[in-house]
Amino acid sequence: MADVYTVLFTLIGMLISLPGLLVALNLLLPKAAQRTQTRLQTTPGKSFALGLVVTAVLAFFILLFRNGGGPGQFLAISTAVLGMGLGTIGAAGMSRLLSEKLAPISQPYSELKNLLRGAVVYELACLFPIVGWFLFAPLVGITVLGAAAFALLNWLPRPADVETAVPIPATSNQ
Repeated sequence: MADVYTVLFTLIGMLISLPGLLVALNLLLPKAAQRTQTRLQTTPGKSFALGLVVTAVLAFFILLFRNGGGPGQFLAISTAVLGMGLGTIGAAGMSRLLSEKLAPISQPYSELKNLLRGAVVYELACLFPIVGWFLFAPLVGITVLGAAAFALLNWLPRPADVETAVPIPATSNQ
């Protein structure tokens, strides 16, 4: 029974701390999160395509190194942690995008509250049974990996892509 409680409370702790991590990344790496958000907003298809490539490369190296004994396993774990870090930066950009979409309908306006709301909405969408687990989370996960890779490479969309994107209404800081 103690094992069940350990797993349960570990999951609850992770669910509570993920929005905090995403807000912290938005505050600590604002330019990377902003570039990721821009990519997700303007070129989600290109982000998904690059995310497929990044996912395939990460999976290849993890599978290649996993049976290599001590040094190989270290490289496999390091590659996995690198991929999770890249995904977390992408998730910070997604929570920033969701926070901008939530801004017009949440009063009073507070950028911090909206970042937290965006992170919680993203987390809850991924937690929804079946559809969230097997459809939403993998598709959005691959897309945010690609957007984060674009952001860290500092490849912003071309002006033509930005002009064709759906504009987000400006919010007033009240």
